[in-house]
Amino acid sequence: MVGFLAYASCVTAIPICLVAITRDLGLSFSQAGGLEMTKGILVLGTLLFSGFVAARFGKARSIGLACLVMGAGMFLYSFAPSYGALFLAVALLGFGGGVIEALINPLVQELHPEDSGRYLNLINAFWSIGVLLTMLGTGEALTQLVSWRSVMMALGCFSLLSGALFLALKGAGGAVGRESELATVLAHKRRILGLRRFWLFTALMFLGGAAEGAFTYWSASLLQLEHGAGPRAAGVGVALFAAGMIVARLLWGWLVPQSRLWHLLLGSAVAGLAVGIVFPLTDALAPLYVNLFVAGLAMACFWPTLQSYAVDRMACDATSAFILLSCGGIVGFASVSWTMGLIGDWVGLRASFWIVPAYLSVMVGLLLWERRWAPVAADG
Repeated sequence: MVGFLAYASCVTAIPICLVAITRDLGLSFSQAGGLEMTKGILVLGTLLFSGFVAARFGKARSIGLACLVMGAGMFLYSFAPSYGALFLAVALLGFGGGVIEALINPLVQELHPEDSGRYLNLINAFWSIGVLLTMLGTGEALTQLVSWRSVMMALGCFSLLSGALFLALKGAGGAVGRESELATVLAHKRRILGLRRFWLFTALMFLGGAAEGAFTYWSASLLQLEHGAGPRAAGVGVALFAAGMIVARLLWGWLVPQSRLWHLLLGSAVAGLAVGIVFPLTDALAPLYVNLFVAGLAMACFWPTLQSYAVDRMACDATSAFILLSCGGIVGFASVSWTMGLIGDWVGLRASFWIVPAYLSVMVGLLLWERRWAPVAADG
């Protein structure tokens, strides 16, 4: 839980500070989105390597070291004097975030293999709690004229504390053995990459990650630049999106059994499609707040539930599957940030949000198609 709080706070402090950062350093929308795209590429590369790291050092120790790296990245971010200098900080955030993204959910799956959907939704709620607390706290700090650099430094300290707690754990997610460092891990990944259904789930993860990323990364900037909201009001808006995700993940984790995960995914995609259509058409701040909360409810289940459902439908190593599927989600989250930045430079940020219903309509179609197939047998 603390690991997800630290990860979320470091990742989502940048969106709420984005307007202040762009004004301070003279960035365009596409440059700001490009930073997230760069981080996403580094997270993706780290995800692919994380299986070897976990096999060598164990999941808990690897996550602890990653939190320390991410904290160092936040410190560098707080001192960056120019756009070019931000890339070194982004590199450390990408490397640290990639390991955390790769290994926290497999660690939970390992601890609760028989009912992972319930526990994954519960633990992933703390990502959204981190988003909510960061948005409210940072929005208030910026309103009180606290420098965005001070915010980054404070969150870097929290990430360092999280890393120390993980390194203090005993006996959780231990190393598997040296034989898993190469041959076994690669064999698991080769088998998964050969499954046709894996690529379908990767596409679903891309679409779900993109829908969540659109609101997480650009909502605060939209509220400030298109609707005249201050940093506090913009933070409240994204916090409401996070609050919707918290409520939904806790609720789904409590109510939805493993056998109903597909129905949860389809219902959420349809609801997200409806909200995605309404959101760019809304002008007043109060209805936008309502839309953001409902969007959080609709999109909360995508990441954890898709991973749990995919492992049920594919006969494969769960840790390797979680890591590879996360790659699809990270690519979706990062690419939509850059794509929407480009669209924002061309025709405005409001128009860029039409990408959400476009993606979710494809997601609905793919979920209906996947349900027609029987679960994957040993031969794929």
